[in-house]
Amino acid sequence: MEASLADPTYIDDLGDGLVRRWSTAADTETIGLLLSTVHRDREDEPLNVVSQDLARIFMSETFPFMDAGDFAVVEDTSRPDRPIVACTCLWRHQWRYAGIPLDVGRPEYVATDAAYRNRGLVRRLFEMVHARSAAEGHLVQAITGIAYFYRQFGYEYVLELDGSRTVYFSQIPGRKEGEAEPYQLRTATVEDTPHLMAFYNQQRTDNLLWYEPDEAYWRFIVSYWDDPAVQSREVTTLGIKGRYFMIVDNNGRAVGSTWVRTRRWGRSLGVAPFLSTAPDVDRPAVMAALLRLLRDQGARTPGNGPDTPPCDELRFDLGANHPLYELMGEKLALLINRPYAWYVRIPDLAAFLRHIAPVLEERLARSLLAGYTGQLKFDLYREGLLLRFERGKLAQVERWRQPVYGEEATAGAPPLVFLQLLLSYRSLEELRAFYPDVWADDQARLLLDTLFPKLPSRVFEPFA
Repeated sequence: MEASLADPTYIDDLGDGLVRRWSTAADTETIGLLLSTVHRDREDEPLNVVSQDLARIFMSETFPFMDAGDFAVVEDTSRPDRPIVACTCLWRHQWRYAGIPLDVGRPEYVATDAAYRNRGLVRRLFEMVHARSAAEGHLVQAITGIAYFYRQFGYEYVLELDGSRTVYFSQIPGRKEGEAEPYQLRTATVEDTPHLMAFYNQQRTDNLLWYEPDEAYWRFIVSYWDDPAVQSREVTTLGIKGRYFMIVDNNGRAVGSTWVRTRRWGRSLGVAPFLSTAPDVDRPAVMAALLRLLRDQGARTPGNGPDTPPCDELRFDLGANHPLYELMGEKLALLINRPYAWYVRIPDLAAFLRHIAPVLEERLARSLLAGYTGQLKFDLYREGLLLRFERGKLAQVERWRQPVYGEEATAGAPPLVFLQLLLSYRSLEELRAFYPDVWADDQARLLLDTLFPKLPSRVFEPFA
């Protein structure tokens, strides 16, 4: 069943003329029509041309995360035009967990025609996407999206997403009289790819989970803007919403990079997802100049519509915490916007724990529990996990269930809540404070605090 769902030739009759299948390149415009119809605030609005463009981008040969056969779709064969009435797609990402490579499947761009909703079509499409992701060996699926919805499919909020601080133009200090601007912005080129990758990787710091784009991503996102077909169109109609810039000194040396939105939805110019500098430059001086340069860039950046107000602020989408916030200081970064979160799904917890075993063993070795021998029986209520350690090594991980009689578990949590602990999004103590069904005895508490300490993660959204 799982293998057939993942196969490109899979087709399934859902009844009433509805068929689910995998896409082909011939579906590009039809998928674009569905996305442009659904992704509107009101039914009487014009079609969303940005969503149409995104469908073409995703199904192009150069897109780094998927190809034309990776949309799961529902087609209505009972109508003469055989429209696609529901869809989602599967992207492939490479993350790292404390340095360990982690292949991640990412469902994205979920849409259902309003006339076909509440029939469970998205659930059937997620079955296909999850099956293909599993067939390719992905231990994790992750998605960004609307509140609550993806919890229905086994996802939980477990990683910080976005979060920003706003700087008002009126607060940005000017240059001293007669002083030349020491830095400038120029658009990134394909030749800048090594610099972009190096500046990006500087941001790893202590992040537990980290998105690791390969060279294909950097080349795609930079060269996109060199396409004559893109250059001939208004930026408000394009699916890619921002571009990379290099920060250069007066000798032309690239000392940093940033990503800036090419259009505005309000008063702010968005700056994201990372803002990096070389380690040997005067970062306060770079930051002071960059604020002025971005202010000028904001004044030139078009609004998304005729009613967009003038730009008078910068929004730095750098997460809840970032070293550059400290450089700006409280007087500049006045408005703080709390982060949202990634949804994450881990269908095989035992396989994931075996995959990250070297990190767990290292944490034990650096703790009071170095050389630990013992076991943890974790109750997930419908099932559970058994972890057995021998002299500090994770010797066994397997599924386990609490027996009908007797209490053998040493800790417990609802299965989706457990993901928050597993990925170090919340500490055990924080979860216990909010969830009465999260618990651990004294020995298990010390072990869990050692194995899964609360740690930051920064997984950026490459097409924000």
